[in-house]
Amino acid sequence: MNQIQEKALLISDETFSYVEHRLILEQRLSHIKKDYGLFFTPEWVVKFMVNLIDFKLLEDRSKTGEDIRILEPACGLGQFLNAIKDSYRLIAQKARFIGVEINQDVLDYLKTFSIGVGIELINCDYLLWETKEKFDLIIGNPPYGIPSPSDHYSIKVNTATRRKYRSLFETWYGKYNVYGAFIEKSIKLLKPGGQLIFIVPSTFMILDEFKKLRKFIAKNGGLAIVYLGSDVFKPEADVSVSVINFIKSDKFIGRVELLDLTPDDIKTVKVISSWNGEVITFETELTQKLKKLCSYKLGDIYEVKISPRTPEIKNNPYIATHPKDRQFYLPVLNGKNLKCGEIIYENLTGYWIKTSELEKFPRYFAEPHVVVGLGFRENGNVAAAYDSKCYPWMGDVYHLLRKNETLFQNFDMSDGELVDYLNSDYVKHYIKDTYRDITYHLNITMLKNLPVPNRKEWAKIRKEIAL
Repeated sequence: MNQIQEKALLISDETFSYVEHRLILEQRLSHIKKDYGLFFTPEWVVKFMVNLIDFKLLEDRSKTGEDIRILEPACGLGQFLNAIKDSYRLIAQKARFIGVEINQDVLDYLKTFSIGVGIELINCDYLLWETKEKFDLIIGNPPYGIPSPSDHYSIKVNTATRRKYRSLFETWYGKYNVYGAFIEKSIKLLKPGGQLIFIVPSTFMILDEFKKLRKFIAKNGGLAIVYLGSDVFKPEADVSVSVINFIKSDKFIGRVELLDLTPDDIKTVKVISSWNGEVITFETELTQKLKKLCSYKLGDIYEVKISPRTPEIKNNPYIATHPKDRQFYLPVLNGKNLKCGEIIYENLTGYWIKTSELEKFPRYFAEPHVVVGLGFRENGNVAAAYDSKCYPWMGDVYHLLRKNETLFQNFDMSDGELVDYLNSDYVKHYIKDTYRDITYHLNITMLKNLPVPNRKEWAKIRKEIAL
């Protein structure tokens, strides 16, 4: 246990441990735990988050006779509400504690073992819960996962419920993760000046699916993000998480602060005072230097296209899996065929397409171009190569297509030189420093924002930036 964890646990003199209850409940719910996106919060994280609460504000409000309401959505064992009650008796005596939980088995457990004493327990899907109440504090660990009836996704909901989610939440976009909807609903349920403290995956900072959510947060108040990294929920889940501390106030609109949790302190990484929902990234001396030396972003020079997804290939009538005359067919390649500076033109996917039917594939496959594979979580690599043979591709492989030749005269880097740059340690370090371990691979937006140099700047980078 590091110093931060020890400090977090010291905010209460009383023993607060739900380990035994958690283990029992995990065993009881093991068959459905994944379907609900349920992950219990480590005790030190609960204490750390409780320590972020502005209790002075709550006390000041209670002195005026105001009804203090504290809510824990998807409350599970009520870890956060119980931590507040046990550690801050003055607030516990004056506040109403409300826990909303979709799973009746969990609520029955709370009642059986008297863990929920003093908490108003509501059995309901929080995202569909209707209430006119507003809250001073909302705190907790919302579920995470993409809701779908399909076994391919983690949270099981029927089609009708998913459609209702989409209609209710203005931030819903693409393959939306439910924790984003929890954030939106909670902000809407806060009183003016109210506080929201959640532990959530850090993906909302960078992924396109959360661009509406980021704008929604920015226009409703101020946000502090404490980055915790990817070890918090291991071995149950390998997910990078952050604690968000949001204040609903016109005074803080457009302000975001990014903080780093180190072994013995919390350090400010950067503060943005005029945030409009843009991607939030980390910065280091290297990333700042690289951006300063590069005149372009990749999206300025290239259009970025993604290969057809696996379901598109499987359902394509022109795709074969066991062609008899393979001399008339080409293999469909994917990320396994792509190495740094090299393409393996062999069939590693099991899918083939007749050469005469290539026109049924996207047109950009018909011309030589740079391809990029974006897996980087473990080693930071962006694998890039030049596809001179114009083979068809599938999966998470991106294709860079020159926008216009006039622009390239000023850019003056050849495709081969760009491949060398993308495969360089400079890009590897830039990506790891900028995005850390938030996600396993880059998306189109992140790739378009990658700084790229012209030929002269590339030489200067290699001369001036030491790795």
